[in-house]
Amino acid sequence: MEEKVTTAKSADRNKWLARQLRDNNSVLILLVLLIVAFTAVSGFKTSFYQAMLTTAEYGLVCLGLGLIMMTGNIDLSLGYLATSCGVTFVTVFNAMYAVTGSVASGLVVGLIVALLLGLVLGAFNGFLVTKIGISPLIATIATNYAFDGYVLQFASSSYKPTETALVKVVGNSKLLGIKWLTPMTIIFVVLIVIAALWMYMTRFGNSVKLVGDNPEAASFAGINDKRVVFVTYVIAGFLCGLAGFLMVSYTGAAIYSQGVALATLPVACCVLGGVKMSGGKGTAVHILLGVLIMRIISQIMNSLYLNTSYVNLVTGLLLIAILLVDRFTTVKRAD
Repeated sequence: MEEKVTTAKSADRNKWLARQLRDNNSVLILLVLLIVAFTAVSGFKTSFYQAMLTTAEYGLVCLGLGLIMMTGNIDLSLGYLATSCGVTFVTVFNAMYAVTGSVASGLVVGLIVALLLGLVLGAFNGFLVTKIGISPLIATIATNYAFDGYVLQFASSSYKPTETALVKVVGNSKLLGIKWLTPMTIIFVVLIVIAALWMYMTRFGNSVKLVGDNPEAASFAGINDKRVVFVTYVIAGFLCGLAGFLMVSYTGAAIYSQGVALATLPVACCVLGGVKMSGGKGTAVHILLGVLIMRIISQIMNSLYLNTSYVNLVTGLLLIAILLVDRFTTVKRAD
């Protein structure tokens, strides 16, 4: 009898360990990376702030994609959607400045138009997926090409505002003398907190993961799954509109290569953070962890003066490891 009890306790302990490994692997990876970086990588301590800034710069795109992925869908156009909003911001800013001579009016109007464009383009992607019924993969590959073409018309290399001083305030102003503490990082953290609370405390926020985990159960619960999916695309578009502005504010220009860099980066960040591709699992905190992991890997490689290919290699190996852990622990849980 005692032997059976001991065996049962051992089995429960193994299941608990497997669950912790599956659900918190992103925390473990981040901790290991930080320990290695601060103790073994020369120059990382002085350049760590760069990882924090680029996390804030690209994080809103990843947050938008994460919400979509939690419903079991995908959007591969968000990188160029954000860059399109950045290009539009610069265009409107320059036009307003030429007419009024006011940097402030150009900044405000340009930001409003960028946000509205993000909403419209996000809604368009959601319309193709939920109303027309096109596969989200195919639909967003198509719109990605369209957004790519739009950006390339203006920013084959970079596309700058006429006056950059005020535009760069949000992305580059150091608060309290701390290099990584800028209005941009504060905006990002605030939106992460809002998203986390929204998903935890509201019915609609909880519906996002329920739709991804079990659409039939969501339907029986009176949840309109297509509406939920559509709204996540709209929210993602809005976040990309703001991200486009932040990228311009940080770099001082809308740059074509940013769209290229964001082609698959958000997917990698979400998966590394613990968001399931099939939907039903993930939080805003998971997305934050994934972005931090990616940016810290990149900063480690920069500190070691290694080629970008090494970033891709390390990231790919981490993704494979995480997917294998998730696969085998899921199988054991089902068994």
